[in-house]
Amino acid sequence: MMETITKKPREYKSIKWILKNHIKNNVRSLWTYEDDNFTCIYDNYDGDIRVYTVNQMLKFVDKLILKEKEDDKTQ
Repeated sequence: MMETITKKPREYKSIKWILKNHIKNNVRSLWTYEDDNFTCIYDNYDGDIRVYTVNQMLKFVDKLILKEKEDDKTQ
């Protein structure tokens, strides 16, 4: 008998906590997201990856959560 393993959608608690603290403490930081990696930009950035403000990144993470939940419903 095979057991079915259901994948629980990620909640991104750590990144959301960091972003909310940046907002709360008025930290002006910029972020990138690529290949499931969040990166805070500290120095000059010369890459091609989209750059997000803290508020934009928090909204983006919320969209990732919704997308994963929708993907799980369709499987």
